[in-house]
Amino acid sequence: MNSNTTLRRIVVTGSNKGIGYEIVGKLLASTTPYQVVLTARNPSLGEKAVESLRVKYPQSAGKVIFQQLDVNDEKSISSFADWIKATFGKIDVLVNNAGVGLPNSTEEDKKFIIKTNFLSLIKLTDKLLPLLSEDGKILMISSALGGLDIQGETLRKALEDPSLDLTKLLQVANNFLELSKDFNPPFPHITDAAYPGSKALLNTYVKRFLPQQLGANQQLYAICPGWCKTDLGSDYAPLTAADGADTPVYLIDLPFKKDSEINGKFITERKVRGW
Repeated sequence: MNSNTTLRRIVVTGSNKGIGYEIVGKLLASTTPYQVVLTARNPSLGEKAVESLRVKYPQSAGKVIFQQLDVNDEKSISSFADWIKATFGKIDVLVNNAGVGLPNSTEEDKKFIIKTNFLSLIKLTDKLLPLLSEDGKILMISSALGGLDIQGETLRKALEDPSLDLTKLLQVANNFLELSKDFNPPFPHITDAAYPGSKALLNTYVKRFLPQQLGANQQLYAICPGWCKTDLGSDYAPLTAADGADTPVYLIDLPFKKDSEINGKFITERKVRGW
């Protein structure tokens, strides 16, 4: 067990670069000391990110360590959960940040996006949920592109179906290629349905199903970080990755006490907005 049990323990997935990296950096810069676990698929890139953050924040009261995690590998998820249990026992915050978006994607690319941004995220969350502290928080990095009004009519109707349960939601995800054929790109920089659709699936999961699995004092948020200059967002984006990290860190810094005004809601620019 980690001897420094006074620090809140935070896992940030996919955090060797982009918004995830900036979230870790802001946590290290916070006046509240945290124990942060930076994760990445590639150990070399993850270790390099940790070293750069330690150099950048030498006076930090918090701590950062690296642990390998490939969200698309079930063995990696299991090994990571075992490591968390052995090292900390519990975690206080899970930031599901890892995600992909591939422009002009092939059918295989689309399947990979749905798997990474939704199906694997559910598996990871299910695995780590028993290790979340009684007043812990789950933050899902989502997108305003997950709005149902942006999706094609077929997918939108499937996600709005009153009889939808978690099993059916997974079926929708697995049948995504068929259900998204009538997608009409709403913006020039959005070329296909996979990324918006993956976030629509995620938002539906957060809004309708995950809350039922949480304890009475555990918190949950879906967050739109905005369109940021990252590998996913491109150089055309108006915001920086540090801008995108602002709302997640704001929510982490809030008291570990459920607030019904914001709990379970979709948050952007530190404010509740509609799904």
